Amino acid sequence: MAGKKMDDHDIEDFNHEDKDMNTDNTSETSDEEGPGMAEMMAMYEESFRPVESGQVVEGEVVGLERDKVLLDIGYKYEGEVAAREFADADGKVHLQVGDRVEVYFAGKDEDGYPILSREEVRTEKLLEQLGAIFEADGTVKGRIISRVKGGFFVDIGIRAFLPASQLDIKPAKNPDEWIGTDHEFKILQFDKSERNVVISRRVLVEAQRRKDQEEAIQRLHIGDVVAGTITNITDYGLFVDLGGITGLVHVSNLSWTPVRQHPSKLYETGDAITVKVLDVDAEGRKVSLGVKQLSPNPWDTLEQNYPIGTVIEGRIKKVTDFGLFVGIVEGINGLVHASDISWTQPVKPAEHFRKGQTVQAKILGIDRANQRVNLGIKQLTPDPWQELPQKYAPGTHVSGKVVNIAEFGLFVEIEEGIQGLVHLSELPHGQGENPLESFRAGQDVEARVIEVLPSDRKIRLTLRDEKKSHAGREGKKNTQTGTESSETDLGRLLKQRFEDQAHTDPDPDSK
Repeated sequence: MAGKKMDDHDIEDFNHEDKDMNTDNTSETSDEEGPGMAEMMAMYEESFRPVESGQVVEGEVVGLERDKVLLDIGYKYEGEVAAREFADADGKVHLQVGDRVEVYFAGKDEDGYPILSREEVRTEKLLEQLGAIFEADGTVKGRIISRVKGGFFVDIGIRAFLPASQLDIKPAKNPDEWIGTDHEFKILQFDKSERNVVISRRVLVEAQRRKDQEEAIQRLHIGDVVAGTITNITDYGLFVDLGGITGLVHVSNLSWTPVRQHPSKLYETGDAITVKVLDVDAEGRKVSLGVKQLSPNPWDTLEQNYPIGTVIEGRIKKVTDFGLFVGIVEGINGLVHASDISWTQPVKPAEHFRKGQTVQAKILGIDRANQRVNLGIKQLTPDPWQELPQKYAPGTHVSGKVVNIAEFGLFVEIEEGIQGLVHLSELPHGQGENPLESFRAGQDVEARVIEVLPSDRKIRLTLRDEKKSHAGREGKKNTQTGTESSETDLGRLLKQRFEDQAHTDPDPDSK
């Protein structure tokens, strides 16, 4: 910046006066040598106070021009400062000659003129304030103004650097959204000489979070019912913001019955939720929460409300190869095993039932420990096998259809779902060696009942005439009186064949 020197006229006047003084004093100092010009100039230089670069000095306004202000800072040359550096918000300069102001002495230019700045005074004072804040572990306010490699620039009066990792606890998904926002920051590094300031927002967020957690921990107690907001959903549960601290609802605490699907199918992030506090770990800052605990455990009262033998009506929740799952009460399903669907015939559940269908079933058993309920559909009607002994007494003639041919005999259906067995020994002998060769599936036959065994769900039939099947009827009587026959059906068949052979060959030794 340009300053004002003494002009040539001033120097000539000074030299002329100095010459006159030397002439006038020649006679008086003829015996003494007076001070020379060089000595006088040295004394003149020493009359100015020393000023070092980097200092803030006070100066007097000695001149006002349209675009600059002239200042006397006690240096041998006057300095000048751009008028705009003194302007207010409206661009006006409120200075008068004689006013004293502070300016920053940055050094001298190549001609020796002082380089002065008013703005640097403010910067220097701000750096001193920032240094004091840094030493006191304080905070500053600032505005994020731009993105740079590795972070952001923030205006805190001077430009400071905010590393991206120090913006927030989590990485910013959209960093540009932060531009132009105001925040409070902590100074991490400060170097006044280099004017290097590194700041952090994250440390303040973490500190506030710890404070909020401590306050939240103090106000939460086991058994409290509180409201919160779901902030995250994982395969093992829900994270719920309780205001200052986040708690976990483990998947096992969502429902009294096992949760078979991902929690995200039941809840969404941002949902409001009411939970019960199950445990508070003050040291670890962890809170365990529950949803199912808000309602009584239905298993505790299930047997009381639904004793064994109770008929329930519910919707089919799931159809499997082995049975049906039917809803009993909210959260509890019972299983109708495939074997408990029909008294008389095997049933494939998928061929007769569908999900969502309403059915009736009878409660057969409740396993509280393993949380299982057994249901039955066939038990809604009497067991027809218990009525068969009265309906089909021994010797009763029945009509039926051959439904299956096995190696050991024929299965004949005598009514829907009821089949009887005609053993090989109860078949009439045909022309061939195998009596089964005379029969085919679907063939109608006339048979007689030998016996009905309800506990085994079996009916023994015969196709032989009554005389030849007398041994079979005797076997039936022995069975009913509790006497076990020592002969098997195959043994009886072999015995019969041996007797027949004996009738045709009276002398077995003749061969």
